[in-house]
Amino acid sequence: MRYAKLLPLVGVFLAGCEMADIDTPPIMVTPKVASNAVGIDVYARPRAQGNPVPRFRGQETIPVRTRGKGPKGSANAELTGVPCTLDAGVYSARFQTPANLIVPDYGPNSPAIFVRCEHPDGRSGSTTVSPYNFTAAQRSNSAVGTGLLGAIVIGAVNAAARDDEKDEFKYPTITVNLKD
Repeated sequence: MRYAKLLPLVGVFLAGCEMADIDTPPIMVTPKVASNAVGIDVYARPRAQGNPVPRFRGQETIPVRTRGKGPKGSANAELTGVPCTLDAGVYSARFQTPANLIVPDYGPNSPAIFVRCEHPDGRSGSTTVSPYNFTAAQRSNSAVGTGLLGAIVIGAVNAAARDDEKDEFKYPTITVNLKD
């Protein structure tokens, strides 16, 4: 009952976090050196020649969104139709937000991704994201609620069980905040 007063505030907060549906087709990145690539695997030809390059694990879809001052003065609204560029060194893309981007998955060797967005009204922003060990994060989430001793034991097990070659790596959702 004592939390009943907070319920309307939670509703207002969640309404401000509403996100636009991404209803456009996913966008494939473009390898910067097309002669080295097969599809989006930017290291395919060097790997076939026996060079020590990252192992291709498939592809991943990353949502990209932009936020900033909205049309009605809201401080942190999602903005749509904002032109952006993505650069990961070995591949790039041009798109408008919100968008789903399809990138190659190289596990722990996946490159950091830099995204820059520029609104037609002059606002701009950029961010860089790196992949994280999703498998280790899932293991760590199992420690929640086990108390201090349980968290220590699970943390030790996680450290021992970590295997970058077998663990799954993912990029977080990319959100670019636009500023004047």
